[in-house]
Amino acid sequence: MEYSVGKYHFSYHSQGEKTWGEEKVLLDESIDLTAGTPWHATGFTIEKLFDDALYAQFAKNVYSLLISRWQQAGLPVDYNFTLSRYHTVAEDFATHLKAVDKTKLLNISEFPVAVHLLEERISEICKTSLITKNPFDQQRVFHFRVIRPSKTDNNPLHRDIWLEDYDNCINLYIPIAGSNELTSLMMIPGSHTWPESKIERTVKGADINGIKYNVPAVTAIKGNFTMLRPSPNLNEVLVFSPYLIHGGSINSSKDDTRISIEIRLWKRSY
Repeated sequence: MEYSVGKYHFSYHSQGEKTWGEEKVLLDESIDLTAGTPWHATGFTIEKLFDDALYAQFAKNVYSLLISRWQQAGLPVDYNFTLSRYHTVAEDFATHLKAVDKTKLLNISEFPVAVHLLEERISEICKTSLITKNPFDQQRVFHFRVIRPSKTDNNPLHRDIWLEDYDNCINLYIPIAGSNELTSLMMIPGSHTWPESKIERTVKGADINGIKYNVPAVTAIKGNFTMLRPSPNLNEVLVFSPYLIHGGSINSSKDDTRISIEIRLWKRSY
């Protein structure tokens, strides 16, 4: 799979069986949480997250949570450590995996501010009442995504909906450190409305250079497409459809680890 963002060109090759999808649009069979919004056509938007005082509290609590979790993983960090320098203390993949294990599937009770404040803000953006509770398994979790420079820490291009428990939701990318035009999440605007027949993908989870991923990878796309790298600032949130093709976000910076929070919300049922 080859793709470009501006002057930067990327490629990967995934092993294993591949298939072209059926002539159907998955979003037509699902709850579309972009419907009725000004950004429905693109499938994503960047919005302010919290008021300044609340964000200051959020940022302080994020920092404490990350440092604590990294210390639990055995990383030599203290409360003066610069988050974007993570790659200097987790240079090898085994150390990185130990740290990742401590910063994924975190219970919503550990979210850096009262989660109802996040739910209310994203509900406002999506124009419908949302909750951070997956109806598939009742989980209420969030993750830190930590992408080191010039490493293979990122997922390949994919739709989240290809994993069975991520339908009918909306995704958030909240930048924490090192997120910029060289590191932030890549996506193809409008691809949430594409038929599956436009996309070739791996049948199972991707296998790229010996690294196995849970999610299937896009391996070819019929016709032309445009890849963007939206770059939200601190105290902004990138809100996007899980039906949108995204990922493939290699960290192209020379010396900054990109850290973001990943969390999903579903329509609230009363």
